[in-house]
Amino acid sequence: MILFLLAGLSVNAQRKYISTPTVAYNNEKGSKAVGIFLRGAQIDSYEFLQDKYVYKINTPYTGTIFITDTYYVKDRLNASDHYEKSPAVVVENDEYYGSPHLFTTVASLKVRELPNSSAAVVGNLLNGTPVAIYYYPYNAESWIPVQINDKKGYIPVKYVGKRPELSDLKNQYNKAQTLEDQKKFAERILELGWNSNQRENEAALRLYAEFASKNNQLEVAEICLLQADVLKNIPKDDFNLPIKLQKEKQFGFTINNEIEPKKGFKKSFLESNLGKIKNQYTDLDDCALGDYQTNVFFGSVECIGHDVNKTYHIRSMEMVNANGFKIKNTYLNNHSTVAEFLKVGKGLITSIDPLTNSYYINNDYMTYEFQFKNDRLVKVMVIYYC
Repeated sequence: MILFLLAGLSVNAQRKYISTPTVAYNNEKGSKAVGIFLRGAQIDSYEFLQDKYVYKINTPYTGTIFITDTYYVKDRLNASDHYEKSPAVVVENDEYYGSPHLFTTVASLKVRELPNSSAAVVGNLLNGTPVAIYYYPYNAESWIPVQINDKKGYIPVKYVGKRPELSDLKNQYNKAQTLEDQKKFAERILELGWNSNQRENEAALRLYAEFASKNNQLEVAEICLLQADVLKNIPKDDFNLPIKLQKEKQFGFTINNEIEPKKGFKKSFLESNLGKIKNQYTDLDDCALGDYQTNVFFGSVECIGHDVNKTYHIRSMEMVNANGFKIKNTYLNNHSTVAEFLKVGKGLITSIDPLTNSYYINNDYMTYEFQFKNDRLVKVMVIYYC
């Protein structure tokens, strides 16, 4: 993740880089330290005060700040640079992230479009999510930039720190006296589970299922238990089960309950069920396309068209009308719930994305993504390995 320092200064200058942790101050005299830039920070817009030999920087989240130790402001970074470690609060390298970072410490942290609490929400971060830190402000009420789903946003720095420990959160949950506190720690445990290994994730889901069940959230408890069972039964070695099921006509896209043939659907069948082709072209950068293959769109369905044999393999399908997907002896469509999918997909599902409510089934050369919204299946996509 890259930090872009966007200033309100009308100065066009070459981008600068911070080669070692460097303190920023409130004025050009260095009267008060207000934060620290870490190695790798980029400064895209700045003003160099030649008479004071100071860099003046302004960003939406720092206001105007100054770097007085200009030796470490470089035109480029080099592997041979001498640099100090980041301050203790910031983690440099671990199994979660390579660059300087901290972790979110609360559940469902809102990412704002601008650095203030009234700005629009552009996304959420789960508890325990690693967040890149290239400027660390000393004021706990300050905001820092983050990136989520290709969007830039901001979060309060007071909600990031050392990575939470599941054992500590479980102890706090067990000691909690009020429903509000129990809910707070149960949510943090659940979200940290998603940012942990499979075993811890499963345990976190079962704990939250227990909490939800005690508080009459039976549907939530059911989903958590089903997700836990899915994680417990993730295929360990054999990712070819979907291929085996395809050969048995037990896995694949369907239209009017007709499963996709091995060689693909014929054009006449697709047009009679989906209408005429809406668009087609050959994307030369699409690594999923082979020789004599084309991107073809039938409205709610995207296909790979085979120019020679005139057949079509589906790669993306919206769950509308008679569109569907078959897994074993179950036909899934736009009425299918998460619970139904989890039951039939156990032993096939390889990963879960709780933020997008998507589930994935892998084989050796592609991944199927099943997207849900409002507890209903809305789309299935094929992601090819390139």
